[in-house]
Amino acid sequence: MKIYVLWFILFIAFWINGCPNDSKKDVSLTKAKNVFKDGDYEAALVLYEDLIETEGSIARVGAAWCYIRLNDYATANTYFSLSADDSLVDGYAGWTFTAWAANSPQGAIEKASFVLRKNAAYVLSLDSRVNANHLIWIQASSYFQLSNYSASVDRIKLLDAAFNPNLNAENISQVIAEKLQMLGAVHF
Repeated sequence: MKIYVLWFILFIAFWINGCPNDSKKDVSLTKAKNVFKDGDYEAALVLYEDLIETEGSIARVGAAWCYIRLNDYATANTYFSLSADDSLVDGYAGWTFTAWAANSPQGAIEKASFVLRKNAAYVLSLDSRVNANHLIWIQASSYFQLSNYSASVDRIKLLDAAFNPNLNAENISQVIAEKLQMLGAVHF
């Protein structure tokens, strides 16, 4: 009889308190992700920031992407860098954007390379419109900015295999710039 009472008390305790913490975590992260996907970046930011203490880098990366969408690249960059040790692909993808926005072409190239090595067909888990093509375009633009036209053209060819300019042409920088502008309009 005592064993049934004990089981009944445990059942009631779980029922009152809800599911174990892992389920609560998933629900909270899921809610934040859904709010982000709905386009309410300020509300999603509040949810992600509330989760940072318990969820760490996953929540920090979600908050950072909210900051990107709110055009606060400096804060997003800080959040991504704080999560770097966890090597989250979405974090490095976001870090690519913030490095590019901060005029750090070498940093943007390196962060994008990390993501593309991990997943050549990368798609942001928060927004499927952000994908590997964006990272490749940022790499191509960054190489162009560094005057490494050959590497820029190699990255562009991943987006448009038919692009084959003469790298020795006098106007090669103009040709690449125009192609990057055209591809940027398509991919952004």
